[in-house]
Amino acid sequence: MKNATKQKQEEQKYRVWPVAKRLIREIRQGDFRQTGRVALHAVCAGLYPFLAILLPKLAIGILEQKGMDAMKWLIPALGIYFLAAALLGYVAKRVESMIGVKNMRRRIFYLVEMGDKLTSMDYRYVEDASFWEKNEKALSAGNNNSEGIEGVSNKICLLPAALVSMAGMILLAAGLSPLILLALAVHVAVTMWASGQNHRFRYAHREEEARDYRRIKYYCNTTHDFSFGKDIRIYNFRDRILANYQMEIENLKNLTARMARHQYLVGLAGIFTLLVTNVMMYGILIGQTINGMPISSFTMYVALINSLMASMLAFGGDITFIRNECQYVGEFFRLVDERLEEEGKEEIHIEGTLEIVFDHVDFCYPGSDTYIYRDLNFTIHKGERLAIVGVNGAGKSTLVKLMTGLFPPTAGHIYINGIDIERFRRKDLYRLYSAVFQDVNILAFPVRENVTGGGEADDARVQEALEKVGLWEKVQEMPEGLNQMMLKVIDENGTDFSGGQRQKLSIARGLYKDAPMVIMDEPTASLDALAEAEIYENFSDMVKGKTAVYISHRLASTKFCDRIALFDRDGLKEYGSHEELMALEGEYYRMFTIQGKYYQQEHAEL
Repeated sequence: MKNATKQKQEEQKYRVWPVAKRLIREIRQGDFRQTGRVALHAVCAGLYPFLAILLPKLAIGILEQKGMDAMKWLIPALGIYFLAAALLGYVAKRVESMIGVKNMRRRIFYLVEMGDKLTSMDYRYVEDASFWEKNEKALSAGNNNSEGIEGVSNKICLLPAALVSMAGMILLAAGLSPLILLALAVHVAVTMWASGQNHRFRYAHREEEARDYRRIKYYCNTTHDFSFGKDIRIYNFRDRILANYQMEIENLKNLTARMARHQYLVGLAGIFTLLVTNVMMYGILIGQTINGMPISSFTMYVALINSLMASMLAFGGDITFIRNECQYVGEFFRLVDERLEEEGKEEIHIEGTLEIVFDHVDFCYPGSDTYIYRDLNFTIHKGERLAIVGVNGAGKSTLVKLMTGLFPPTAGHIYINGIDIERFRRKDLYRLYSAVFQDVNILAFPVRENVTGGGEADDARVQEALEKVGLWEKVQEMPEGLNQMMLKVIDENGTDFSGGQRQKLSIARGLYKDAPMVIMDEPTASLDALAEAEIYENFSDMVKGKTAVYISHRLASTKFCDRIALFDRDGLKEYGSHEELMALEGEYYRMFTIQGKYYQQEHAEL
C-alpha cells in the first residue's frame, strides 16, 4: 500500500501543472530579475493591443465631432498615438527578447544536465534500443527554441501580458452583450478541446513516431556520411539503402496522414463554433448600429471583438501548448531525476593489480532470453597475462563488459581481489581498467586529449605512450603536433588516421591511463603483420606488473600470454597454458594448427 502511494506521488510530480510549477520556480531561482522582466512585459504588451482597438474610434470620433477643424485635432492625436504605440511596442519586444535569451540559457543548462545523465548512466541503457525509443520525446524536449522546455518557459513568461489584454477587452465587451462573451468562450473551449484531442492521439503514438524518425535518421546519416561512401559504391548498397529509406518514409507518412485525418475531423467542431460566434457578433453589432450606435463605436467594437477572439484563441492555444508540451517536459525531468546509475554501497580503492574471479556466473542481455554464459567459473590471477580466444559469437567481448562493470551478471558473482563487483561505485570500478575496445572511437579533440582522455595531460607520458605503439613519428609530422585536431567535424583543418593508426592511438590511450589492469579486445585487428609484430614484441613491457587480458582471433598472440581461455557458444571450453592446450589436442590445438599452416603457406608465398 505504501509503495503504491509513493509511486502515485512520484507520478504526480511529472504531471502537467507540477511540471509547470517546477519550471516557474526554477526560472525565478535561476535569475530573480526575470520576474521583473515578466511584469514589465505584461504592462507594455498587455496595453499595446488597446491602441489598435481605440484608433478607429479616436479618428472617426474626431471627424464626426470636429467637422472642418478635424485635421487640427486629428494630426496631433495621431502623432501621440503612434509615439505611444512605438514606445510600448519597442519596450515589449525588447523585454520579450531578453526573456527569451534567459530561457534559452536555462534550456542549455538542462541540456548539460541531461548530457551528464546520459554519459554517467549504466552502460546497459546505452545498448538498449527500447530505452532510446521510450525517451526520444523526453530528449527532444531540450533540443529547440520553440518547443519543450524553452517553448513552455517562454509561453509561461508571456501569459501575464495576454491576461492583462483579455481582462481589459472583456470589461469593454461586457457593456455590449454578454452573449458575445459566451459565444467566444464556447468557441475557445471547443478549440482547446480539439487541440487536446489531437495531442492525445499524437502522444499515444509517440513511440511509433520516434521509432520511424530513428530509422529515417539512420538512413539519412548513412547516405550523408562519407565514411560509408566506398562501401555503398563498391558493393552496390545504394538501391537497398534507398529502398529501405523510402519504406521508412512511407511508414512515417502513413502515420502523419492518420494524425492529419484525426486533426481534420475534430477540427470541424471548431469551424462550426467560429461560424456561430461570427454570426452572433455581427448580428448584435448591426442591430445596435440600427438603433443609433455611432459609427466610431461600431468600428471600435468590431476591432475589440476580433482582437478579443484572437487573444482568447491565442491564450487557449498557449494553455494547450503548455499542457501538451509539459507532458514531454515532464518525461525530460523524470529522465533527469531517475536513477540510471546503480551506485555501489562503498567507496573502494584498490592498490596494485587485480585478480578477477567469475563464480557461477550466468548472463543474458536485457530483453533477451538467450544466455551467453551459464555457470561460468574461472579465475584471472594477479599479474597474469590471459589470452581469450574462440569463435565469433562465443561471448569474448561480453566477458570484458562483465568484468568492467558495464553489465551486471544475471546470476552469480564476480569478485575483484575478493570484493564483489556489485559493492563498487561505478566510477571507482572504471578507474581499475585500461581497456582497448574492438570498436575504435576517435574524438574531435586534439591528439593529446585523445590520448589522455579525462586525465591530466603530461606530454612526456603522452610521447612515451605514442612511441610504444609506433605513432610518435606520425604525430611529429603533423603541423600542430600534439595540438593537431582530429577529424573535420569541429575543425575543417582536422586530420584523420587510417584504421591501423586509429587502433594504435586507442592502445596509446590505454597505456597512458596506467590502470591496474589492461584489457585489449582485438587491438591489432586493423594492423598489418609488421605493426602487429611490433605490438606483440612490446606487449610484455606495456603490461609489466599488471594483470592483462588479450582477446584475439589470431592465435599467434597467445605465445606471450601465461594462460589461454578458449570459449565456444557453450561457454569456457578449454583453459591452460599454450603447451597444456596443445598437448590436449582439443579445439585450441585444431585452431592453432590450421592458423599455423595458413601463416606458413603465406610466408612461403612471400
